[in-house]
Amino acid sequence: MNPMKQIITALCATVIANTVLAQALPKKPDAAQRESSLTATDATAPVDKDKFVTREEYDALLKRLIQVEAKLSASEKKTETRQTEVDESLDDLEKQVKTTKSLATTAQPGNTKFLLTGYGSAGYEDRRGKNSTFTGSFNPIFLWHLNERVFFESELELEFDGNAATVNLEYANLSYLLNNYVTIKAGKFLSPFGIYADRLHAAWINKLPDAPLPFGHTGIAPFSELGVQVSGGFKLGPTKWHYALYASNGPRLNLGTDEPDEAGVLHFDNNTDLNNSKAVGGRIGFLPIPQLELGYSVQTGKVAADRNIRATLQALDLSYVQDADWLNGTFDVRGEWVWSDVGRTTFDAGGELGFGPLTFNNKRNGGYVQLAYRPSKVKQELLKNFELVGRWDMLNQPTGAPGNGDERRWTIGLNYWLSSSTVLKAAYEFGDRKDPVGGDGSVNAFLIQAAMGF
Repeated sequence: MNPMKQIITALCATVIANTVLAQALPKKPDAAQRESSLTATDATAPVDKDKFVTREEYDALLKRLIQVEAKLSASEKKTETRQTEVDESLDDLEKQVKTTKSLATTAQPGNTKFLLTGYGSAGYEDRRGKNSTFTGSFNPIFLWHLNERVFFESELELEFDGNAATVNLEYANLSYLLNNYVTIKAGKFLSPFGIYADRLHAAWINKLPDAPLPFGHTGIAPFSELGVQVSGGFKLGPTKWHYALYASNGPRLNLGTDEPDEAGVLHFDNNTDLNNSKAVGGRIGFLPIPQLELGYSVQTGKVAADRNIRATLQALDLSYVQDADWLNGTFDVRGEWVWSDVGRTTFDAGGELGFGPLTFNNKRNGGYVQLAYRPSKVKQELLKNFELVGRWDMLNQPTGAPGNGDERRWTIGLNYWLSSSTVLKAAYEFGDRKDPVGGDGSVNAFLIQAAMGF
């Protein structure tokens, strides 16, 4: 109870008690009365009823006390309510001041948050039928954080190509976080078609020194897109869902006049569009349990400037990662399968280039399955840093198409992790390729790579 209320209540109670006692006790008699009383007996002495408090008077005083106490209680509650309103107003004002200060600070030049990260690699390749060579690359990633909703990211790839160093812009885009479920991205971004390009391609993340066949130089899946993307995720009961929708310049079809041995192949370096019909696509990912994700991707669009040729790409992907005591480590399974369906057309490289008018059913498909195991829970410090990797990949080319034919490979790799982002990799590939011109051939290769993420 409020101290002031206690004091007032006590005073009121004291006043009432004194009044009651004053009325209940007889008045002090004077000398004459005392003398008269001595001559009278108790039995004959009259009773003065005015010297006592009646029940009605007592109830009235008690009711008055209750009313005073109620008024004091209401006054106290009103004071507390006003104090709460004042506190809430002060909190709101403080939040507004902080928000205004944050906006004013971030708007000033030189106050945005900047982070330089990325990865680099060095390696050695010895492929059958080709000269062995050392390789090296550097991929700096630049991140600018303007505020809680806006940021910019970009990655450059610097690598050796022949006797010169080349610089490629892997991606550069501006992102806006609309809310917890929607992110809008514009610019050049890694393609959300499947999971390899968007999540696994970085040298220190990819568990083998090279890319699976569907995602290589003559692959059938896009690596990046130049356009706009909307992505996010949400929960649905005990499950989770990821989504990505995009519109981009789309791939272009090699009609045979440029690199005739790749006639019919889609090129995904879509820096400029060939027509006004943009490619559209997306991916939906489903996680029934935290360790498992299943995905479906699709992309469709016109792929030629002066011909009505449409290409439709589809893909299924799977990712399962289990870290368990009974495994004494981590078991990692990845898999993707891609289908490419390009409309029929005539390819003509000209007589001097080797073939004349040519048409074929331009459907291709390919995929990979990759298994990896790392005994990260064993007691031996040296053994727990090793990782065993195996991959099977393939690519089916259409019958009658020039250039490389069907290819199938097996890859066995052994990795040693120096840290969580630094790895040494050694792998051996073996398989065969059906070359329609040169006949069947071996694709055996020995690969070494050191990669570091920073």
